[in-house]
Amino acid sequence: METSAPYNLPLELARGVINRLRNQLAEWRMAGLTVPTELATEISNASNAFVDAIVSLPDHARAVAAAEAAIRLGLQAGESLCLEYTRQALAARHQNAEHLPTLLGCRLGSRTIQGREAECFTSGFNTAVVPFTWRAIEQNAGKHEWDVFDQQITWCQENGLRVIGGPLLQLDAQHLPDWLYLWEDDFEQVQSYLTQYIQATVSRYRGRVQVWNCAARMNIGGTISLSEEQRLRLMVAAVAELRRNDPQTPIVLSFDQPWAEYLAGNDRDLSPLHLADSLVRADLGISGVGVEFNVGYQPAGSAPRELVEYSRQLDRWAVLGLPLIAYLAYPSSSKENTKARRPVRPSSSERSPATQSAFTNKLIPLMLAKQFVQGIIWNELTDAEPHEFANAGVIDSEGAAKPLLDSLITIRKQHLT
Repeated sequence: METSAPYNLPLELARGVINRLRNQLAEWRMAGLTVPTELATEISNASNAFVDAIVSLPDHARAVAAAEAAIRLGLQAGESLCLEYTRQALAARHQNAEHLPTLLGCRLGSRTIQGREAECFTSGFNTAVVPFTWRAIEQNAGKHEWDVFDQQITWCQENGLRVIGGPLLQLDAQHLPDWLYLWEDDFEQVQSYLTQYIQATVSRYRGRVQVWNCAARMNIGGTISLSEEQRLRLMVAAVAELRRNDPQTPIVLSFDQPWAEYLAGNDRDLSPLHLADSLVRADLGISGVGVEFNVGYQPAGSAPRELVEYSRQLDRWAVLGLPLIAYLAYPSSSKENTKARRPVRPSSSERSPATQSAFTNKLIPLMLAKQFVQGIIWNELTDAEPHEFANAGVIDSEGAAKPLLDSLITIRKQHLT
């Protein structure tokens, strides 16, 4: 609404919070949500606080105090609304199945898993992500080293774990072999090497992988100089080569930073969702999409958000009409971890094993409540080995399981196989 008077920032922020809350309430009510009296009271109190802020003008101090109260009450009511939606939606899903078919997994590193780590893994997860990292497999062009990944696949089969293989293509320094940079200015040669690597990997593990993650994080670029068009062509070539060598196994493409924070710092044209939509419409044979929620990391992560915003983001991706796999990371500490590549985002809120577990206890059930979410993957197993996201592991740097593991075990027992 246009006005000649200056806008009152706290009031406008409160307006947005209350508007999103009421819109989400209306949407879920139309879907069949029953609103308990206590929740209705919370929402009403937040709305009334916003009304108080409006009628308090032009008393600026009083309006600001009421607007801040409306924001606080609105955020609290939004979380309560999400938790109630989760409870009712999961109850409805369990009417049709005692155990949901959703995959709950974790990434394995580029080494074998054993001992306490193996015990933690099999108790908390029904799925393993075997990375098949190009850099680890082909340290020298044309010479493949399969031992670690052979052992990982065998271990998964022995323990009854389903396997997501990949990502086969990811354009960062941890995935690309050093020798590939010699061909950085020859796109056709880069593409040729990529398809040869995919052909070798897929042919070797075909039939032992239940889902292929063909390419990841292609929306955010990488360490090799490629245009947006070239990255798109690489993805298309990768999918085509994978499908040629394994016509049956489902293929997913995954995307990072779903709120598109990276667009603030570069001139790329497509948001993650628009890029995914373009690839889905191209009819390449993609069976699903992956979305990464690496929360609390900087750079190249996502800022923490209220629970309802995760729900809204997931629902946006649902419009693609394909199953979705969510990849998660969240820190248990703000301390520096020299073995990690991505530091924790500075925050005024506490980062602890307890807050990491609490985040999981809210977000993962919310994801399970959505039928189109068919896989949930925790991005880090341990903080004790070189890893990507600082302090995000299920196991801490001393080798002890965090409270996160107990949360995952409980969720699995309640809802999954």
